[in-house]
Amino acid sequence: FRHCHKFYYYLSSPPPESTKMTVGSCIIVGGGPAGIHVAKSIAKFSKGSVDVTIVDRQDYMDWSLASPRSLAKPSDIEQKGYVMPLKSVVKHIDQYGSTTFVQGSVQKIGPKAVTLEGGEMLEADTIVIAVGGHYASGAIWKPLPDQTTKEARIAAFEVLHNKISKCQSIAVAGAGPTGVEVAGELKAAFPELRVILIGSMLPNSPPKLQGRMKKALEGMHVEVMEGRVDMTEPDADGKVTTRGGVVLEGVDMILNAAGFVFSGTSLADDTLKIDVTKRGQFQCRPTLQLQNQDSVFCCGDILAVPKGCFADVKGLMHGQQTAETVAHNIVATLQEMPLKDFKWSKVPINKPMMTSLGPNKGVGHIGLPNFIEDFIAKKVKSEDYYMSVKGNSMYGKGKTW
Repeated sequence: FRHCHKFYYYLSSPPPESTKMTVGSCIIVGGGPAGIHVAKSIAKFSKGSVDVTIVDRQDYMDWSLASPRSLAKPSDIEQKGYVMPLKSVVKHIDQYGSTTFVQGSVQKIGPKAVTLEGGEMLEADTIVIAVGGHYASGAIWKPLPDQTTKEARIAAFEVLHNKISKCQSIAVAGAGPTGVEVAGELKAAFPELRVILIGSMLPNSPPKLQGRMKKALEGMHVEVMEGRVDMTEPDADGKVTTRGGVVLEGVDMILNAAGFVFSGTSLADDTLKIDVTKRGQFQCRPTLQLQNQDSVFCCGDILAVPKGCFADVKGLMHGQQTAETVAHNIVATLQEMPLKDFKWSKVPINKPMMTSLGPNKGVGHIGLPNFIEDFIAKKVKSEDYYMSVKGNSMYGKGKTW
């Protein structure tokens, strides 16, 4: 009963500020949506009794799911809020004054400390790894190492947009959710541009959805073909050869939307490497603690999905779901209370799903008649990639920035 009372005390009514107890500390590596959700949830569950430090090399939170629109229409980036001042986002979620932001490039992560570029070490009772990774090709869909400021991120989209505006033909390599949206957004922004989408259409999705997506893209005059492209740019003659030997001629540029590389291998110190997979993700227990470290937790893309289980194909949703469990277990660990398991799905999760193919076109997979699904996708996602829904309440748009 004493432990139950203690747990209820921290999760219900905080003591006055002058007498508030701190039960421990946590460093969150990564200030993206998953990391921010962990910090917000820790504050909520602990009523500010856990000191949280968010560390990120960038001074902004990148709304990476809107990268296809950011490329097609860079003028939308600031207007819609696709890059958000991270300090102001943290201010919005910091209702108890227990969360701080440190800008710095994390070089190594240990059981109870992170080492920044330059050698500075930050220590805490618990660590959360909430970073994902990057595209091996250096594709712009995730921030690159030199894009540490909001201005640099926007400028990179503008430069690539201007290059595309001078092209006549572009191949998009990879037909997963990102590649599909890149192809649709580019065709909507540049109607005269020849856009070729190469890859397996929406892997792990129902055949009906794959067929609807292919039909929608072809209706926009996007060329859709199976195959894999290993090249990062056309040869000197403008030719692109797929792995199967198909040759495409007259291609000016390849945009890679496949080949994601996870950051675990480079970030883990010697004590954590035992839990890193060949792909660079971390193997965790059902509590989302590393297999061999009680004090280190993972959420979002960096978390290896157990064999026979499935993560939500919507990265944002998967990040939030795992962040909730991590936050609960961080507080429980510090209060010496029981932890709970994350409930992995045993079947693929691809519903609800909404895909934007430009500002005025969307494809929905919600479980309703197709014309209603597509209308909802257009209104909810295609207009601004959910920012009108999430920007204000979750990240402080119009409040702290």
